[in-house]
Amino acid sequence: MKTATLVLALAVLSVAAPAAACTLCHSPTALGVRHQLLQHDLARNAAAVAAPIPLLLAMILFAVQEPRRRIEG
Repeated sequence: MKTATLVLALAVLSVAAPAAACTLCHSPTALGVRHQLLQHDLARNAAAVAAPIPLLLAMILFAVQEPRRRIEG
């Protein structure tokens, strides 16, 4: 069991290694974007991102509850 856990841990670490090498995440532009999003008003930015989620869920529920129509041809 220890061997399987070790192999799984090594597999996870080897997959995560390319993400650390991402040049986009460590660029000055990425740092600026993170600064703008997180430093000023995190609650307002999070609310702006989350605001459309209830509307989207309502649209999905509406589409699911609509009765299906058969096409006769």
